[in-house]
Amino acid sequence: MKKWTTALGMSIVSLGLLASPALAEASVNPKEERVPIYVAMTDESVTKEQLIQILKTKLPEMFAGYSNSDFQMTSMSYHYADDLTTRYELTFQKKVNKQMEGGSVSFRSDNLEIEHLYFTPANLKDALFPGKITEEQGLKIAEDFVKKVASSSNYVLSNETPSYFSGLITEPITYTYSFSSTEKNIPIQDQSIVVSVLGDGKIQYFTQISPDQKRMSFEEATNVVSKEDALEKMKDQLNLTLQYSIDYLSTSSKPSVKLVYLPAPNVVGLHATSNKWATTTGKMDSLNNKLALQPLAPKQLKAPSPITIDDAKDIAKQLVESQGNTTKFTIDHAYEHEMNDQAVISVSYSYRYRNGSFGSSIEFNKNTGELISYSDFYSPMPFEDDETENTVPRLDKDKVLAAAEKYVKELAPTSVHEYAKANTDPVYDKESKVHYVNFPRIKNGLIVNGDSLSVTIDDEGKLKSFYRYPLDIEEWPDAAATVSSEEAKKLFADALDVKLVYHRLQNEDGKYELVYVPTVNGEEYYQIDANSGEIVSPYARTEKAKVTHPTAEKELNYLIQAGAIEVKDPKTFNADTAISQGQALQTIIKSITYFYEDYYAYRQEQPPVSFEEINPDHPYYNVVETATRLGILNPLEDELNIDQKVTNEQLAVWYIRALGLEQAAKHRDIYQLTIKDAADVDPEKIGYVAISHVLGLQGAEQSMFLPKKEVTYAQLAKSIIELAYEIAEKRNSGSYYY
Repeated sequence: MKKWTTALGMSIVSLGLLASPALAEASVNPKEERVPIYVAMTDESVTKEQLIQILKTKLPEMFAGYSNSDFQMTSMSYHYADDLTTRYELTFQKKVNKQMEGGSVSFRSDNLEIEHLYFTPANLKDALFPGKITEEQGLKIAEDFVKKVASSSNYVLSNETPSYFSGLITEPITYTYSFSSTEKNIPIQDQSIVVSVLGDGKIQYFTQISPDQKRMSFEEATNVVSKEDALEKMKDQLNLTLQYSIDYLSTSSKPSVKLVYLPAPNVVGLHATSNKWATTTGKMDSLNNKLALQPLAPKQLKAPSPITIDDAKDIAKQLVESQGNTTKFTIDHAYEHEMNDQAVISVSYSYRYRNGSFGSSIEFNKNTGELISYSDFYSPMPFEDDETENTVPRLDKDKVLAAAEKYVKELAPTSVHEYAKANTDPVYDKESKVHYVNFPRIKNGLIVNGDSLSVTIDDEGKLKSFYRYPLDIEEWPDAAATVSSEEAKKLFADALDVKLVYHRLQNEDGKYELVYVPTVNGEEYYQIDANSGEIVSPYARTEKAKVTHPTAEKELNYLIQAGAIEVKDPKTFNADTAISQGQALQTIIKSITYFYEDYYAYRQEQPPVSFEEINPDHPYYNVVETATRLGILNPLEDELNIDQKVTNEQLAVWYIRALGLEQAAKHRDIYQLTIKDAADVDPEKIGYVAISHVLGLQGAEQSMFLPKKEVTYAQLAKSIIELAYEIAEKRNSGSYYY
């Protein structure tokens, strides 16, 4: 196998794994992704058959029924700019009961350890609500799977398990479990496993997050500061700062902003043996909590200047030329697209070297001409036989910051004033020999947590990467907090606890030190709302109040939790009352597709009005327009009265349209209704009622469909589950497009 240099760099992304997440959020842009670098394989010592054998040995219950022809090995191996571990990938696919199932598996390192697996079964019906297994049974399945696949047996269930909940009844129930690796029963902060189990007990997803290190050393747990002393020191000295925090709501296509209190962004915790503060750049005797934010520039350095595709190509070429890689650089193509509702020009490029090529893209804001993202992937590529390692000495911190600021002013002159000078020291990766610098966005004198500009500088002072994902925020909360800093600190101190973990400080390869990290209400992810005083975890799922019902309790509570049915007071809610057309449409839309309440607000100067009485100011406007867009409503044929109660035959029409079967339903003459009250069905709706009845979407009472009867909340909740089963089956067969 081809040997590549091993470099586990602390990229902007991996920072989030190495630092305590709640404390690293202000320094890390959560939108940035690790971009894989693909390299054509020239070494055939790793074969498809070898990888298949590993799968069938470790996971016979999943892959015993697969033949070798069901697998395909990709022709490219790959790695990441901050991690040169070699990876290989298999994809697999086969037909089961006339449906296709498949997925992918990636293997890493010389020992071909399974790092990642994704599986889509042929039949998802048993995984849909209510599922065949409970969350507790899912945990047992996940634990057994980890024992088979993990490289060691020292994984334990993490206290923080981010369970996935889509809310769509057309998607499978999914239980997600997180496991932490341990050393002497102490969790290792950057080594974890995540497993997702479907509601029918099948494994859907597995990923192993851990550095591929040949040697690891762990600090001895002797002369450790007591938990009580560590907790007291944090309460006394770990001050909070007022910040804006980006929030993503499931019902909105736009990010929102909250005013919150958070600890200093670079603090990891307390080093347990030295009693010094552990930060992202090393250990410190004291914390400077009074650092003032200084804008990179007092004002805009250049007015926005739109660019063309040809302009973008020229800028990209100049950018790469300035980094000295011109002989291996080729522009492949360029195109325009939308990103975050902004016009973007992407210039795809490749580097060509002796044994192949690899590439990525450089992105620009079309309307301002500013750089959005760039990565020089040439430098971390494995050395050729005749190349030698760069021995340039490490660049001084002040020179790193000066170079980073210079590049930001040159490449983002229109928005440079929106960012502050780095409030934490650069993070150095001694393997890749690069410095990671983060410039937080500022608004009204406050850090915008979750929106920053990241730059990477090498020891020659050259730009290695530039990343700025501009978020279009329209409304900002007032910077004056209702909760005072003193009140926030008391709330923080009352809820504060500490957890002893192993942390790889200062990016030292394989060296783990003991650190007390702060937790609040048992979570490492937390914020204090500066206006309500509520302590929340951005990843916590809020459990809504439950209702009771003799026949539809599970269905009702699932839809309430998903936000498809809104219940203000569970004690007074009566599920046997009739539901209005507006509420029924909203429940259907929120149950079968992702619904954004502001979908039309930002997309057209003149929002569509499909029904005259439902204008953009109407509370059900987005529901109605979404239903029209999906074909559930037809403005040319339908009479819509939002406040009237929905009937059985009207619901049948909406369901059949949702399934894409309207054209079949319109041929009413070919249907013969078997219900006793067939004469009561509107002649125009006979086909819809017939199909709905045959598919079992709407039950009949003593062979009576009762077409004019008003539908109750409970009846809608029961029938919409049947609709979900039909949608899922059509989706599996490839005949459903939502």
